[in-house]
Amino acid sequence: MEHPQGRGRIFRSIWLKVVVTFILILLPVYFLGAVIFHWAYQQMHQQIVRSQMAQLNLYADTIDDELSRIRLLEYHCINDDDLVYLANAYDIMDTFERSQYMLRAQHRMQVMKNSSVCIDRVVLHLPHVGRSIDTRNVEPLAPDWRKQSDLLVCSPLSGLTMNAAHELEMSIQYPITQREGRAPSLVMTLTLSNAEIRQLLQGFDSTQDTGLVLTSRDNCFVLEKTDHELFLRPALLALPSQLPFTEEITVDGRHFQRTGVLLPESDLVLISFSSTEYLFGFGRTYLMMLLCFSIIAILAMGAFAFSVRHLIHKPIQTLVDSFKRMKSNDFEVRIHKKQNDEFAYLYESFNGMMDHLQKLIGQVYEQQLLTQRAELKQLQAQINPHFLYNGFYNIYRMAQAEGSDKIAEFSQLLSEYYQYLTRNAADVVTMQQEIRHATTYLKIQQIRFSNRLTIHIGQVPAAFDLLMVPRLILQPLLENAFEHGLKNVLEPELFITFEKQNNIWLIQVEDNGAELDEFELDALQKKLSSTDAKLETTALINIHRRLRYHFGPESGLRLIRTPAGGLRVQLRIVKGEQDVSTSDC
Repeated sequence: MEHPQGRGRIFRSIWLKVVVTFILILLPVYFLGAVIFHWAYQQMHQQIVRSQMAQLNLYADTIDDELSRIRLLEYHCINDDDLVYLANAYDIMDTFERSQYMLRAQHRMQVMKNSSVCIDRVVLHLPHVGRSIDTRNVEPLAPDWRKQSDLLVCSPLSGLTMNAAHELEMSIQYPITQREGRAPSLVMTLTLSNAEIRQLLQGFDSTQDTGLVLTSRDNCFVLEKTDHELFLRPALLALPSQLPFTEEITVDGRHFQRTGVLLPESDLVLISFSSTEYLFGFGRTYLMMLLCFSIIAILAMGAFAFSVRHLIHKPIQTLVDSFKRMKSNDFEVRIHKKQNDEFAYLYESFNGMMDHLQKLIGQVYEQQLLTQRAELKQLQAQINPHFLYNGFYNIYRMAQAEGSDKIAEFSQLLSEYYQYLTRNAADVVTMQQEIRHATTYLKIQQIRFSNRLTIHIGQVPAAFDLLMVPRLILQPLLENAFEHGLKNVLEPELFITFEKQNNIWLIQVEDNGAELDEFELDALQKKLSSTDAKLETTALINIHRRLRYHFGPESGLRLIRTPAGGLRVQLRIVKGEQDVSTSDC
């Protein structure tokens, strides 16, 4: 018998929870998919019906525009001056003039016939002359020509009539308004070609289950483009009260979509028949897709239930084991698993975290090394015998030349200089202290150069006073300028400027030396950008690295060669908005 605690452990299993959760999530999605399928089917159905209506309207407008154009040409033709003159002045013409005007009329009929492919025949009746003119012959006027319209099967309101050969005819007379008791002077009759009208409809969807019918409102005229006789049944050609229309009909057990539009200028109706299986056959395809989707969903749930342990438990366990190794100070651990899922991102993040952690450890070690080297350099600077001997020599020279006041001043400057080096053990000081120390150094150098040295110091913005910076970043720049830039200059000059731009502090130290070339500048730039900890650390490199460690990679030193060959060192400090507000406080 199974222990109740074992059953409870099964129900608390993450595997069962994930499977149940997956099913609960999948069911609404499946239901939503069915709703979307039904909505998409309806939208597609409506779109196809609208497309069918638009296509039918296009062909109806084509026929209607062509018939309207023919009627307009017929109107212009019947009002032609030569034709009117021939009909009214025939009796006073001589034989030659009559023949000329007859030929002109015949030519006019030919032009009229050639103006549209839908015109099959054109006949001009001259009742007063007793002649009928077509494109080929001039014949006597038939005795029953006035009764032909009475023999037509129907006469639509638009003026279109149908002859005994089931062809549409268009007639016009001159004058347009007939006087009572008098025959018109001219009567023109155009017979339209059914074959050419069918040709205009040739581009409509042509399958075994489609058809087009052009008919009048009372179905006295019917012109079809279909292979199915069933579309010509009177019941199918009957028109509803409102046009246009579209509806689904059933004929002999088959379903069709019947659509009709009105030709307003011609007062005809164009009706199309299309098989619903041809138009909406995609619905059965969609239904099969939904059924396949259901089967795949069930199979997916089964496959998910059997594979969830392998897909989730093992990757998580691998990650947990790696964290345990890291906790035991194994920083070489890496996860090398070829996966294309979310765990691949976790593994990459873990490996990246370990790489970054090792990099941070190396940076801390390098910073400690740089600190030791800086302390060593500071100690060397404190006991630099050359500078100290020069100072004492200057004291001795002034004692002989100028007396005790200058000696006192120089001694005070030396006292302040060495006091800042030896007694200030803080790693971070204010920029005001750095500038004061640099000023003391410059005064000592001015005494050393016997006032041959010209120093231009710009105004220091107030924002520099309380800016916290690493100690000894400004005086070494000045010392570098004296030792290298102004070494062989007869009239040395030094330019020092201070500038504040938003969250950027800039200090520039420029000398008027002339010995720096592009190769030396390039070598200095490479040393500054190098990350090699074994590289000999000069004053510039030390300051550059300490600024980057303290303020970030955008801070540091930038070296620029002046046009005369001197060196401009730009000390750049970039701080974020939060750091700026903190330093301003």
